[in-house]
Amino acid sequence: MLGDLIYEAMGKTVGMRVLDDNGTMEITLEERGKIFGIECTLTLTAVGKPRPDVMQYSEGRGFLLTKDSDVATLTISGISIPKGRLPKSSVRGATIFNTQSPKLARLNSVVCVYEGEVNEDSSYTIKDWEWK
Repeated sequence: MLGDLIYEAMGKTVGMRVLDDNGTMEITLEERGKIFGIECTLTLTAVGKPRPDVMQYSEGRGFLLTKDSDVATLTISGISIPKGRLPKSSVRGATIFNTQSPKLARLNSVVCVYEGEVNEDSSYTIKDWEWK
């Protein structure tokens, strides 16, 4: 069951490189949004591996920085589902956060599920909800 909306943002791809002949790619993303209603930025680097069903499985790590300099790290895992001309797609997965910040401490006890929509220009929107 989905709980509270924890995080929402808009982002863009800022870097990409091919890692092997099988189409494995590394991608770096930057986002601006809100966590618990607090303005923040998030930077994430993920490695995506193509699957035979035309989807892509990705795992990544990143960090979140609030406007008050509170920091959290995160790990994601998910899939991308093509929606027409690439990179247009829907993304779905899970996020686990870790922080030492008292303001963000709730992040240490939740697993989030996310969904996002990627546009043809590689910009996107994303939301994370608490998974209860």
